[in-house]
Amino acid sequence: MHRELMATRLLEQSRLLSQQAHYALQRGDLQEADRLLVQALRTCPTDVEARANYARVLWQCNKREEALQQLQMALDSAPQNPDLHVQMAEFLVELGRLDQAERHARSAIAVAPKSPAAWLIQGRIALMKNRPDEALGAFYRVLGLRPDDRDALHWIAEAYRVKGDWEQVLAVRQRILQGYSPGDEPPEQLAALGEAYRMLGRYADAAATYLQAAQRSRDSAPYLALAAECYAQAGNTDAAQRLTAQIQPQQAPRTAAPLPRFQGEMTRMAGQEMFRR
Repeated sequence: MHRELMATRLLEQSRLLSQQAHYALQRGDLQEADRLLVQALRTCPTDVEARANYARVLWQCNKREEALQQLQMALDSAPQNPDLHVQMAEFLVELGRLDQAERHARSAIAVAPKSPAAWLIQGRIALMKNRPDEALGAFYRVLGLRPDDRDALHWIAEAYRVKGDWEQVLAVRQRILQGYSPGDEPPEQLAALGEAYRMLGRYADAAATYLQAAQRSRDSAPYLALAAECYAQAGNTDAAQRLTAQIQPQQAPRTAAPLPRFQGEMTRMAGQEMFRR
C-alpha cells in the first residue's frame, strides 16, 4: 500500500508538471516546457502522457529523431493507447513515411474505431497516396462522429478538389463558411470559395468572394488581383480596371492568392510524395 501510495503521488506530481508545461507551450516558451517535462519524467518515468508531451516539444524544436524515440517509448509502455498511435502517425506523415504512418493509423482505428482523430489521419494518408475515394470515406466517418467538424470538412473539400469535382468543393466550402459568424470569415476560406466559383466558370461570384477576402486580409493585393481577373473574364472590364488601379505595381502578385491552410498543407505533402517517387 505504501508503494502504491508513493507511485500515485509521483504520478500526480508528474501530471502537475505536465500541466505547467502545457501552459508554457501556450505562451510559446519551448525551453520552459522542455525543462518542466524533463522534470516530470524524472519524477515519474512511467508517465506516458508526460512522455508523449515531451515528444511534441522535441518535435517543435526540430529534434525529430529524439521525438520519435520518446514517443516509441510511450508506445512500448501503452501499445493499446490510440492517441499515441495517432500522434506517431502525424509525425511520420510529416516525415513522409506514409506506409509506417498508415500502420499506426490503422492500429489506432483497431483499438478505438470511434476515434475521430484516427479516422482523420487515416483519410489524410489515403489522400496523400492518391486514394481520394477511400479518404472521403474516412473523413465522412469523422463527420458521423463529430458533425460539422471543421477539419474534416476542409479535408473533404480537398479530396473533392483532387477528384476535380468542383460542384462538391463549392458545396463543402459554403458549408464551412456557414460555421462562421457574418464578418468573421477568414480570408483564406473565402479565397477557397472564390476558387471553386472560378473553376465552375461563375466569375462574377468568384470576383465578389475575392473582394470579401481582400477586405478581411492584411495583404489585399493578391485577392484584388484575382477579383480583377474574374471581373475581366465575366466581361465587366470597368470593375477589372478599377481594381487593377488600386494595386501598386510592386504589390501585384505573380502567382495566385495564398492557399488556405489545409490546401497549402496538401500541396506541401504532394510535393514530398513526388520527391520520394
